[in-house]
Amino acid sequence: MSEAVRGARIRNAVEADEPQMVELLLRAFHRWPTFPIDVPAVEHLRWKLQSNPIARRQQWISEIDGRIVAMLPAIVRRMRVRGGDYLAREGVDAAVDPRYQGLKLYGSLAEHVESSAREAELDLGCGYTTNPRVWQQRRRKGRKPLANPIQVLEKPYHAGAIVARRRGKYGGRLPAPLAALQIELARAVNRLLHPPYGRRARWEGSITALERFDERVGGFFEEAARPFDFIVVRSADYLNWRYCDPAAGRFTIGAAEQEGKLLGYLVFKVAEGDGYIADLLALPGRSDVVRSLVEDALRHFREAGVEQVTCWMISRHPYNGILRRYGFLVSRRETGFSCYAYHPERLDLGFLVDPCARIHLTHGDSDWI
Repeated sequence: MSEAVRGARIRNAVEADEPQMVELLLRAFHRWPTFPIDVPAVEHLRWKLQSNPIARRQQWISEIDGRIVAMLPAIVRRMRVRGGDYLAREGVDAAVDPRYQGLKLYGSLAEHVESSAREAELDLGCGYTTNPRVWQQRRRKGRKPLANPIQVLEKPYHAGAIVARRRGKYGGRLPAPLAALQIELARAVNRLLHPPYGRRARWEGSITALERFDERVGGFFEEAARPFDFIVVRSADYLNWRYCDPAAGRFTIGAAEQEGKLLGYLVFKVAEGDGYIADLLALPGRSDVVRSLVEDALRHFREAGVEQVTCWMISRHPYNGILRRYGFLVSRRETGFSCYAYHPERLDLGFLVDPCARIHLTHGDSDWI
């Protein structure tokens, strides 16, 4: 525990704090989580805070007179960085009570969390953002964005419906027919630059739906991770926590198999009229497997009648070109990712500023889906 701004006390959150933490999230964001789930919000929060055996020690709150006024919880994951495994802390759901803003509560809490992380068994800090102000703060601390960045890819199915929904949420400068035409033109240009495949992928295996990941994942990941210098470690325990717990959301897992061997998988979901590819990984050189998994997911999306499919993919990732040939467009939305070592003398992350850095990050590696 420690004293902070104007009598605020910083301490680790405990399970009894969770209902009050959810109340704070709702005061700060009005809707939390931002996507539909089948369980009470407090169960979703509890699931998130149990990402790793040590994660409970990385959940921090600030309170005044016994009232939680700020929070900076975290997900803890293992990262494979150039062949070595390291524990990474990702701050999530940072929130300050609107009635206590302007007291520098967040800054004080963030400084305490970073100091504590250095003293703990953590190696990396990382985070995603679309907020320009957050990026400015990170740059002032010397943290640089990925030179091989995350692209938000979108495959539109119904341009008119997409435009109508966007205008309902955000308004729009263009008349609706012109905005829909803009989407159709982008699709046409993409077809010229990335011609669609002439036929379906051919391979000797099959795609089956998994309820849970099994022990095959360990050997599969060791082989699939070899081409990458930076990737979240995908163990069976981690993947089952991330995608198979009801509190995580409703995901579907397609597994590419041949004679009992796991060759790749794709995790997706359908929510509020949109489709999302959360995770995609295959053995090195198996573009046929990647294609088959994408084709299977797109079939599900068409049957569900989604308006659009969204997928995060690293700009120079080998899967990026495949997705573009299936009609995925690079959107104007930017998702920034930064990563830094708590102990730079032990771990050099300088390679992340190389435009050709071999990185694998997906939508499901964040908590945004």
